Amino acid sequence: MDSCAKELCILLKQLRTFPYFKINLSSFYKIENMELIERDRFLALLQTQFQNIADGEGHCVFVSGEAGIGKTALVKAFCKMQQNDCTIYQGACDALFTPRPLAPLYDIIWQVRSDLWPNSHTIEERSELFLKFFYELSKQKEKILIVFEDIHWADEATLDFIKFFARRIVQLRCLFILTFRDDEINSPYTFKNVLGELSPDTFTRIQLAPLSRQAVYKLAEEKGYDAENVYNISGGNPFYVNEILASYSLSVPDNIKDAILSVYNRQGEGTKNVWQIFSVIPEGLEISRFAKIKSSWDEVMDHCFALKIIIIKNDRIIFKHELYRRTIEGSLSPFKRIALNKKILELFLISFEEEGEIERIVHYAKNANENKLVVKYAPIAARQAASVGAHIQASKLFLTAIEYSEGIDTDLLVEFYEAYAYECYLTNQIRDAIIYQGKALKIWQEKNQIEQTGNSLRFLSRLWWFDGNRDKADKYGKQAIEILQSQPSSKSKAMAFSNMSQLKMFSEEISECVKWGNMAIQMANELMDDEILCHALNNVGSAQWKVQSLKETGKRLLMESLDIALKNSFHEQAARAYSNIICCSLEAKDYDLAKKILKEGTNYCEERDLDSSNNYKLSLKSRMLLETGDWNQAASIAENLLQTEGQPGTIKIGCLIILLSIKIRKGEPNVLPVLQEAKALAFKTEEHQRIIPVIIALLEYEWLTAKKIITEEELKVSIDLVQKVDNIFLNSEFDFWLKKARKQENNILELYEPYQLLRAGKISKAVAFWEKKGCPFEKAFALFEGNEDDKKNALSIFQQLGADAVYEKIKMEMRSSGIKKIPRGLRESTKTNPAQLTNRELDVLILLKEAVQNKEIANTLFISPKTVDHHISSILFKLDVNSRSKAVAEAISSGILK
Repeated sequence: MDSCAKELCILLKQLRTFPYFKINLSSFYKIENMELIERDRFLALLQTQFQNIADGEGHCVFVSGEAGIGKTALVKAFCKMQQNDCTIYQGACDALFTPRPLAPLYDIIWQVRSDLWPNSHTIEERSELFLKFFYELSKQKEKILIVFEDIHWADEATLDFIKFFARRIVQLRCLFILTFRDDEINSPYTFKNVLGELSPDTFTRIQLAPLSRQAVYKLAEEKGYDAENVYNISGGNPFYVNEILASYSLSVPDNIKDAILSVYNRQGEGTKNVWQIFSVIPEGLEISRFAKIKSSWDEVMDHCFALKIIIIKNDRIIFKHELYRRTIEGSLSPFKRIALNKKILELFLISFEEEGEIERIVHYAKNANENKLVVKYAPIAARQAASVGAHIQASKLFLTAIEYSEGIDTDLLVEFYEAYAYECYLTNQIRDAIIYQGKALKIWQEKNQIEQTGNSLRFLSRLWWFDGNRDKADKYGKQAIEILQSQPSSKSKAMAFSNMSQLKMFSEEISECVKWGNMAIQMANELMDDEILCHALNNVGSAQWKVQSLKETGKRLLMESLDIALKNSFHEQAARAYSNIICCSLEAKDYDLAKKILKEGTNYCEERDLDSSNNYKLSLKSRMLLETGDWNQAASIAENLLQTEGQPGTIKIGCLIILLSIKIRKGEPNVLPVLQEAKALAFKTEEHQRIIPVIIALLEYEWLTAKKIITEEELKVSIDLVQKVDNIFLNSEFDFWLKKARKQENNILELYEPYQLLRAGKISKAVAFWEKKGCPFEKAFALFEGNEDDKKNALSIFQQLGADAVYEKIKMEMRSSGIKKIPRGLRESTKTNPAQLTNRELDVLILLKEAVQNKEIANTLFISPKTVDHHISSILFKLDVNSRSKAVAEAISSGILK
């Protein structure tokens, strides 16, 4: 060998010691920082084979899998396990345009004995090298571990050596591990032929599988990322998972992009063309459709399938990894992408009549810049989506139609505006609903279309009410009736009547609600329109249920409304009926019925993307949990809802009242600004059902702090509402707190039963009432009206609820009344919580004990996975441990958990 060649070989040897020399080494996979997951059985298999060579009979192990599957990580981990028990030699093939002859062998020769390198590379010299190498190894007394990585890039000479060495491996105390990608075999002298020539008992094959869905979910949730998205785009490939989690975003990480394009650029033109076409088909192409366009692709497709980059899954041809598809699609020029989408669009248009997949036509029409086709098919797809309860998808499709409708006539445009506004209303996009319904109203007014104008005004009334603006709700509701009053019977006119009935129901003007509701019912029967009937029955039934003498009649009408809605798949009306049944049940403290309908109603809304109504039901669930003593869960749900941007006023007010009630009772600071915000929002609605709960919370605050924060005008408005509205439940609670905070009598003639019992001095019966209903806070206040022992029992309940401010206030009143020996009241949570975990952290810790994963914890506690991650980190820090299992063990040993 000449001096230049020797210097080059020395340089190569030195370079290979650097971790970045070979892109598929551990630095590229970030193995040193990545825990091996779901690889224990493969490590055990390698360990078994290694132990067997102690008897003097060597063995080969072929480790295969796609790029990034973790072959290098597995081998590195195994070598680390054996480093003190054997001699380890490692070599690798490289992805060079001209493969280096015997590259992995020469890597090892430098480690065994450098003078074995031949002076030439003839067949004879090569054979002599193989024999000398084998002889050198046979002289070694220690066990030997040899690793050849990436033999899918091996040259013919290397494959010859593998064949030579593997046939004689049984004569050595040697484990020979070879790794290869089974999705990248371009050589005509493939090593798979080598396997066929080896004795089956001399080698073992290990096929590495992707990470399971459960493993990927765990990794993603620990980072607070969308686990389903991570799994779908990575396919469980460990390298892809690691890179995505390292730089989570909607785009493909640069490391992955470079690796994929490296493989792509090495393919022939035919393979590239196929990959380009399938890159613009995210959902994959049915085999039956592919048969119509495949032309002369048979040979190219066979090659693609052999590479396992494109596979057949569920009778569709699709990229094995979504990351591959996104990367290749992203590498296309804009003109190429448009051309490919046009090609696929033509295919779907041809088969549309028989297969009718309209959403896919819309997708390819958008990407092919075929705007007219988008405008034609997007509304059809939207209506189909809405009919099956996919209202979020429907809203997106109607918006697409609007965005691509430049230049079309206003008759079509106003149809899109109204349809989009309605879907936005259902899916909690209230501000957009108001904007686009406003645009529709303007068009109808310009066209002087009376019925459509009236209907548009009626719907705007509903939207503004939902957003918490009663003035505008009344304004548009009245205008709708004024315009339609003189018109013949129609659905628009009947719905305008029913909308007014609904507004009167919200303001609890019972007689007015029933009057407008009956007018709508009469017209619904005349028109034989079940949807109008359903809407009006809901209003009248909800109003009458709140009146003690009409309760059963109202309940029957509301249940009838729900039955009609469910029978006819009136999604909005069913959601409204569920909500109003829950509201009425909660007011009457019928928690069993409320729980039952809550479960049914939330399931119904979740299945149909009825986010507006579902969020409202969640706020009602939070209220129920507050009233029944589960303050942590109540606060968690309310906080989660308030984090949603653009939450309508009707939902926001309820959540603020719940959070404020809890914070006031716990004595948390800085509640006054939030109280003022809730008060402003509530008074804007002008409704008894929203104003009085806020005033009750403010009266609680006044009682606790001895500070007056309700103005005389606000109190007068509240008292007038209470005297005007026949709501025995809220009115009685208001009367209780008005007397407690302001020492002021309201002279309500009819009180809710437990308050009537308190007024009559029947303390034990009032306590028993609240006990039976399951309302601990109210029970404690009833007890406080009793004797000394009752007061001490009340104190204990306030302690258990965590109502620290109330507890201190009650103690002060007990002392001032001369009661002695008041319990010091060290909180039980403090006694059993030496680490000073918060209530939320205790909730998380209890679920960790049950081995619940982050996503389930998030769903259970109604918080985000990222918030769960933060709580777990805090728990580990406070308990001074480094794992979830150790945290549970420490909590049990210290008495925090039983």
